[in-house]
Amino acid sequence: MFQFLRFLCFLTISIYFTKVPLSREDIGSWEMLMFISGALSYFWVTGILQSFLPLSQRSMAFVQHKRVDGKSPELFNAFVLLLAFSIAFALLILLMYGYGKSHTETPKIPYPGLLIIYFILSNTSPLIEHIFLIQDKPRQIFRYGIISTIVQILAVCVPVMSGMGLQSAIWGLIIANALRFFFLLFLLFRHAEFRLSMPFILNNLYVGYPIMFSALLSGSTQYVDSLVATIAFDARDFAIFRYGCKELPFVVMMTSGLNNALIPAFSIKKNIPRVLAEIKKKSLRQMHVLYPLSILFMFFSKMLYGQVLFNPEFNRSADVFMVYQLMIISRVVFPQTILIGLKKTRILMWAAVVEIALNIPLSLFFVQYYGVVGIALGSGLIHILEKFILMWYNYRKLGISPKTYTPLAWYVFYSTLIGIVFILIDHKIVYIP
Repeated sequence: MFQFLRFLCFLTISIYFTKVPLSREDIGSWEMLMFISGALSYFWVTGILQSFLPLSQRSMAFVQHKRVDGKSPELFNAFVLLLAFSIAFALLILLMYGYGKSHTETPKIPYPGLLIIYFILSNTSPLIEHIFLIQDKPRQIFRYGIISTIVQILAVCVPVMSGMGLQSAIWGLIIANALRFFFLLFLLFRHAEFRLSMPFILNNLYVGYPIMFSALLSGSTQYVDSLVATIAFDARDFAIFRYGCKELPFVVMMTSGLNNALIPAFSIKKNIPRVLAEIKKKSLRQMHVLYPLSILFMFFSKMLYGQVLFNPEFNRSADVFMVYQLMIISRVVFPQTILIGLKKTRILMWAAVVEIALNIPLSLFFVQYYGVVGIALGSGLIHILEKFILMWYNYRKLGISPKTYTPLAWYVFYSTLIGIVFILIDHKIVYIP
């Protein structure tokens, strides 16, 4: 749910910015600021938090430590790790700004000072929903997500509505994230024991660095694909691609949520058969919901982009969006959940090496024939290949068959169906509004 609300928040802001008298330069500066912040943080935030989940319940670093009032020293050390990485990469942004300023007439990074403040505040606060997650409090996650989304939208949009310009919107974003940061501190004082442990931090990094490296190489799909787009296209086509390279938030939200929720359950070995059955059961439930939704959005993508959200200039973005819906084929299988839960994360890194080695050249190859759509098509095929590599590893090295955690018959049926629908729409065999 929190991933969906985050998507909704920034989508709402993006749509609003196209409806108010902001210049293209201002909108471009906002997009660049968000892109830099995300590109420099998503991989290590993902690695730290996902590796923290299996370590959050009675880590070996504190097995002989007497806990104070049941508070968790693991939470405090995860916070320290996030804060340290945030400060380190904030310094990197400062160095990037200095380099850009000394080699060009204008800085390449917009509002670098504000970006650094936002970067530090925003990349520690994701720990909030993970605190609620390990405490099994889904209602608090939902409540917190709703409130923080509303606050962030208002903080950004109201200053622009008042004619105060883009810089005031960025300050509003900073204030909203400062509130989240102070709420995190409040939760830490309630639930964390302030006890620094280098063994825990090193263990967190040891388990997490293959995940970081995997995320850095394969990336969030949008970051890596956007990098390819900067190589292949001019500014106009790049904008078309950026508006279209979006997966449905329902898909990302539900699959990521299932992945994160089940990772801690692997800490007890005797529970593994039950957890595998739970993955199979819940992934089938997701397939019954997410595949029909993805197909439905395929049919209405042109209308959404050309009429409802943006304007006819972005019809080609709808084609990119439609290809991105095929990413569901790789999203609804969960071999990575097993690997992270069992702390077998090194294979994730090597699978990512294969992915990045093939992704960029394959995407550039498809660009020659399909234009902006070619990047999404190449990326989608490689993501499916990566999941099959992980499933093969689970079967050959861990003895875990895909059928124990994947409803294979339904998976093949739905994947074939969405592929057929895509071909029918793409070749204009069926009409879409």
